Amino acid sequence: MRAFVTAALALAVLTGCATDAPEPAAPSATGAGQAAKWKMERFKADCMKQKGFKYTPFVMSGPKETEAQKKMATGDYAAAKEVRTKYGYRIFAQFVYPDDSASGALVIEEYGQNPNPGARLNETQSNAYKTAENACMAKAFKAVLNKDVKNRRDVFKMHFDLKKQLTTRRLDGDAELVRLAATFGDCLKGKGYAITSLKPSDLAGRGEKAMVAQVDKIGKEQGKFWPDITAAQARPYLAKEIKDALDDLECGKEFYARYSPMSTAVDQEVEAQLPL
Repeated sequence: MRAFVTAALALAVLTGCATDAPEPAAPSATGAGQAAKWKMERFKADCMKQKGFKYTPFVMSGPKETEAQKKMATGDYAAAKEVRTKYGYRIFAQFVYPDDSASGALVIEEYGQNPNPGARLNETQSNAYKTAENACMAKAFKAVLNKDVKNRRDVFKMHFDLKKQLTTRRLDGDAELVRLAATFGDCLKGKGYAITSLKPSDLAGRGEKAMVAQVDKIGKEQGKFWPDITAAQARPYLAKEIKDALDDLECGKEFYARYSPMSTAVDQEVEAQLPL
């Protein structure tokens, strides 16, 4: 089974959560939040049992990062060039390489199968199950992380808010990144790209945001949230995306050497504090 979705929707598809929450970082199968996830799941299973429901502790796994992706996250220029040369920003590449999770495509088999009933229940059963599950999840978050939440949407929002807070303080507030962003932006303007913000996080996300907007436009034309595009149809879009991504990398070579590891550290801290 294959699907093409953003990180937030991927999580919703696999866990049955609402899809209108802010988009978080992709769920991590490893890292500092892993132990907390399992501890909360075991707590949740005991709680569900007390409420008369069977629940099996389950932590979503996911595709392993390639070596190039790992190096790219540390600010390695050669690795970033390798990834961008094939996948661009990993937006239209999802349609061209649907079975390759490195393209950004969600290959559901790689995430494991949730053993819990979720959407397989009828409406009455589902409502009762979800009510119990939300209550138990809230107790688990309070017991393990000392966080007050009512449902998954609260977790999404808190995750999003914490990432925004740390990004503003550590990335957009970093004097050296601000200086490098100015040079980066000037270079992109010289290549004909429209630059609306020189804030480091905005500049780093410019290209991906532009590609997502193009996908959204195609989707709206088709009357769909996520469009149906064949690999052949997507290739011309991917070619433009790759050119944009490589221009972006060349202009931002010094910028990304500093920004990427700092951004990765923010993601890791958010996941440790509020694991999804």
